[in-house]
Formats: sequence, structure tokens, C-alpha cells
Amino acid sequence: MLLDLARNRPYLLVAAAALLLLFAGCAADSGDDHADHDHAEGDMDHAEEAADDGAPRVYFVGLENHATIPSLINLQFAAENFIIEPVGDGAINEGAGHYHIAIDGECLEPGIVIPTADPWIHFGDGSDSIEIELSPGEHYLCLQIGDGEHRTLDEPGLSQYIMVHVEEEAAE
Repeated sequence: MLLDLARNRPYLLVAAAALLLLFAGCAADSGDDHADHDHAEGDMDHAEEAADDGAPRVYFVGLENHATIPSLINLQFAAENFIIEPVGDGAINEGAGHYHIAIDGECLEPGIVIPTADPWIHFGDGSDSIEIELSPGEHYLCLQIGDGEHRTLDEPGLSQYIMVHVEEEAAE
């Protein structure tokens, strides 16, 4: 028996490596079913998972990916390990910035100035909520931080990308 194991060791190592690759591929494919809708830097994740490593992150408060919501909603957002500040004189302060939301738009790569046109809403005053009305159907929301120049930052946790489903209004 030991002789057989020693002789077949290379085959066993190849089989073990193949199983590891198979399991790694399955783990990488699980969780997100949004492959047909590309996005940059945004994370389609659970909105309120704690950042265990102390890294900065932003998230929608009480709003999970794939949630069903009413058409009129008060969107609230928050940050951890990051300072939210008004734009002020446009100075760039390390570890600080303000919120931006894109409705049915993509999150932007790091270093891009966030446009002042649709689909973007700027919160240069440092506010952290907005009441908004969305049409029935699926909508993609990108919450993204910008610095004093409205430029996106490099930390991956400083954007969140989620999909919500707005329910039809009930007929009276």
C-alpha cells in the first residue's frame, strides 16, 4: 500500500491541485448575479457588513443589494473610518471627502472627476441623505466618495454599487 502511494504521489498532487482550483473558482463565482451589468470599483455587497480591518468604507444605510423599495424613498448613507466634510474651498484633505450618488450610472475608476450632470447627484455640503422618487423597475445605485475636487479616491471601500427593485404603485 505505501509503495502504491509513493508511486502515485505525482498523480495525487495533480488531483489535489485540480480540486483546489475547482473550489476556488466556485467561491469566486458565488454571491453576485449581476455579471451582465458591468461596474467599476463598486461593490455589490451587503450594505452593513462591518469593516473589520479598519479600512475606510461607505454604504447605504438599511438598504441591501436586491432590496425591493417603494418609489419614494429617503436614501441614507454612512461612512466608517473616513471623514465626511463639505467641499469648502476645494482643498484636498487626506482621509476626507463627500458623497456622490449615480442613479442608473456606473461607479467611476479612481482619479476621475465626478461629473456635475446626470446621473450624478453631489452632496458637497457634507449631507448624508436625500429623498428621491424612482420609477418602477430595476435601478442601479452607486454611492461614491469624492475629494475636495470631486475626484474619486483609490480606496476600494469608498464606493458601493447595489441594485434595487422599485415596486409598482398599488391602484386605489
